[in-house]
Amino acid sequence: MYRIKLHICLTQDIKNKLEQYGKIPPKPRFEHKFELIKSACDIPAPIPDEHQYLIIASEDCGLNLSELKNCIGENGFLAIYARNTSKITGEQKEVADEIWPQAANLDDFYFEKALNLIAERKEAWLQKTWLQTLINSSPDMIWFKDMDGLHLEVNDEFCRVVNKPKELARGRDHYYIWNISKDIYESSEYVCVQTEDDVVAARKTCLYEEEVMKPNGKPSKLKTYKTPIFDGETIIGTVGIARDVTKEYEYLQNIEHLAHYDQLTGLANRNQLDAFLDGLKTVRMSILYMDLDRFKQVNDEHGHQAGDKALVAISELIKEIFNDAMNVRIGGDEFISIFTDGANMQSIAPRVQILIDRFFKICQENPLFSRLCVSAGIAEGRTGPNSFDLLLQRADDALYKAKHAGRGTYCINPWEDFEQK
Repeated sequence: MYRIKLHICLTQDIKNKLEQYGKIPPKPRFEHKFELIKSACDIPAPIPDEHQYLIIASEDCGLNLSELKNCIGENGFLAIYARNTSKITGEQKEVADEIWPQAANLDDFYFEKALNLIAERKEAWLQKTWLQTLINSSPDMIWFKDMDGLHLEVNDEFCRVVNKPKELARGRDHYYIWNISKDIYESSEYVCVQTEDDVVAARKTCLYEEEVMKPNGKPSKLKTYKTPIFDGETIIGTVGIARDVTKEYEYLQNIEHLAHYDQLTGLANRNQLDAFLDGLKTVRMSILYMDLDRFKQVNDEHGHQAGDKALVAISELIKEIFNDAMNVRIGGDEFISIFTDGANMQSIAPRVQILIDRFFKICQENPLFSRLCVSAGIAEGRTGPNSFDLLLQRADDALYKAKHAGRGTYCINPWEDFEQK
């Protein structure tokens, strides 16, 4: 994975240690180069990525150890080979990674220990680099939180979504990240903060469906996996991985809508009608059956686009005037409105006349379907086995009578009970 040339630099006054240290083999993926250092100028600037420095200097070598430490950087290792520990200054203690007392007679031990520490640092760097590369290449949002709900680390996708750099995200809570006040959050249906508590209580990975408000003001649906982070048996934080599924959610909603609603008019279709009837608990209902007169002529003379405009126009009126009913396009230019408890033929009839008049006015103002009008039939009855089909037939009979009465009008079939024959 990597190869490191470790420059092992000794000051002139302890050059006799070169042969002793040279007998100790390097760690895997490391090679040693032994050198004597006379000043900080012997260290290149910048140090190439594949090079690291281990400087072993005595406390009275005459070199500025602070300057040497600055030159070798965070990846470098500075050891003081102390022939007289009492001479070590406070500044030297501060910059040294380790102090090796000569009197201890443990030169090989200290040297190997330093090699191990340098190798462990490199492995830790490698592990961190792997992790950072992994999370930053993910198309999902990834974050780590402590038990106070503060973000310890976030990935690039997280920053892109919340429109904040990592420097502003680290150490911040959910409210700051998503630009929402705690009061507004608590008065809404958002659950992101609560699910953090839930996953800690569950002590295992949990999947949640969450919603957030993006900086552009648009809500987004998230599918989020949250996992507790353990230190032994103690939970010290959580990690979250979230994918924006807004488009998928909208797609499924659209598929669901198309399965139950007419694409052209937005009215319920037969699938939705069946679902409505299956859940119907009322004991009485009224059915209004509507049909456009001379609709075929409009399609034949002016094309289906003109016919579609007429269907949309009547549908909008149906939704507006009969907003308390289940409104269904059952096919072609035929529509029904189902009224349950609380609505009867006498209360429906005036609204039917309003529909007829307003649609007639629309047709008169549009030369493409000026000959159109709407006829309707109304029937009322009790619900029971097969009662809907019987009631629908009676409404259809009333519609038939309206058409024979001159079109552009409505007819009522008197109320009666329906029982399965």
